Amino acid sequence: MSEAEAPREGAEPRAAERTRVLLAGAGAAALAALAASRDWTSTTETGHAGITATTAQAGTDLASWALPCALAGGAAFLAMLATGNRARRVLGVVAALAGLAAGLAGALHLDAGAWPVTLAAAGLVLAAAGAATTARAGGWPAAASRYDGASRHDAGPRRDGASGGADAIAEDPVSLWNALDSGRDPSSPNITASAQEKGRS
Repeated sequence: MSEAEAPREGAEPRAAERTRVLLAGAGAAALAALAASRDWTSTTETGHAGITATTAQAGTDLASWALPCALAGGAAFLAMLATGNRARRVLGVVAALAGLAAGLAGALHLDAGAWPVTLAAAGLVLAAAGAATTARAGGWPAAASRYDGASRHDAGPRRDGASGGADAIAEDPVSLWNALDSGRDPSSPNITASAQEKGRS
């Protein structure tokens, strides 16, 4: 194994961990927002004229902070997709606190039905994902580092004097998309220059 390949292989498990945590946090926030917006209780009353009226109370009525906290946690995880690891740590704290607040809202009304229980569970998952982000984001690969390492791997000369696979990609412009999917930098000069030359021919 070459020295260039070792960091890339070590980064793959951390990238997978990052994806799992971010998806778990975003999914928990969405579920918490859904649970907070649903009707938790309903009361049926019959008037003197025999008219029956049903009054429902949603989670936003019983715990007004639940929905804003769930939305704040979801927004924090969405923002993590476009930020660096330092900002993710701060956003992880925000998401963890929002998850705890949302989970508390559900825990205070567990006797009101299934939706408060769902909110409590989703809030705990959201808080755990936020805490995991704060604790682990320092070891996650940044978005740009994936392409930086791949670009160095592609641009580095091999012992036989040929470029490291970039020329093969450049022969077919469609393969530029495959390079993007595989983590290789599609903006590499060896790739784009040949592709542009082929486009002019």
